[in-house]
Amino acid sequence: MTQNELSLGMIFLAAVLVAAGVAADTLVLKDEAYVRGPNVLLGEVAQIEGELAPVLANVDLGLAALPGDSKRLHAALVEARIRNAGIDVDSLEVGGASSVRATTLYLEITREMVVGSLREFIETEMPWDPADTLIDIVPAALDFRVPDGEVIFDWRPNPQYGYLGPGVFRGEVIVDGQTQKRFTLKANVESYGDVLVAAADIPRGAPISASQVEVRKRSLAKVESGAFRDPADLAGYVARTTIFPGQEITKRNVQPRILVKRNQLVAVEMQSGGLRLQTQARALTAGAAGDVILCANLNSRAEFQGIVRADGVVVVP
Repeated sequence: MTQNELSLGMIFLAAVLVAAGVAADTLVLKDEAYVRGPNVLLGEVAQIEGELAPVLANVDLGLAALPGDSKRLHAALVEARIRNAGIDVDSLEVGGASSVRATTLYLEITREMVVGSLREFIETEMPWDPADTLIDIVPAALDFRVPDGEVIFDWRPNPQYGYLGPGVFRGEVIVDGQTQKRFTLKANVESYGDVLVAAADIPRGAPISASQVEVRKRSLAKVESGAFRDPADLAGYVARTTIFPGQEITKRNVQPRILVKRNQLVAVEMQSGGLRLQTQARALTAGAAGDVILCANLNSRAEFQGIVRADGVVVVP
């Protein structure tokens, strides 16, 4: 075999190998396909085989239809997109349908789903017991569709909202990290808790005992500020005004019992080094337990301050 014959044989063999390689890359367009969006990829609407399959599968055919809707892609458009990607269409075996109907996958977000998500958020964030709380949510106007993927609801209340009474919540539906829908919902939170009320008339100035009060469930949104909830917290208090049956016990209608009256002689204790000294003084101001009052030395009339102890003794720090 001459050198020329050998060269011609190599060229012929190379041509056969190239032809064999081209024949291995096939593309069959489907009649119908479901796509994720937001763009349609060739691999979603066609069956592809061969060495170029990974490259062909990622060829962008343009925007997908809205979630749940369809658009038709014709074979001519598919071939044009392949050429734009720098691939020789003539080297492929193209077959299948003359066009493909590409339907975009979607998820249906119902009003019930939105309300359920907000309810769960409120129950997690509020300081009240869900068992004692009523949550009324005005639902979204309509159901809506979002692209298929991982769905997350993100809620933001008004920064000043204390999870009592009416409130406004701004929500977002996020799919695979992308915000798909924004909306605003109104909710009313009605929580109930234990509150102390008078069990009978409590006259003005009378000490308040556990037998004079009872615990009732009340709407926390309507409970007065400073309401008492534990009978033990009323120890040492007297009625500031007459309190009637069923009336809430608050810091507005009670006050600490005055243990030291003005001009009263009081026992005084003070610490000096390791010694504890006791004497008497005259109270220049009245005070209850824990109050700081002004006193005067009986002999020198020098004034000093002390703290009224629960037993009525004035302690000088």
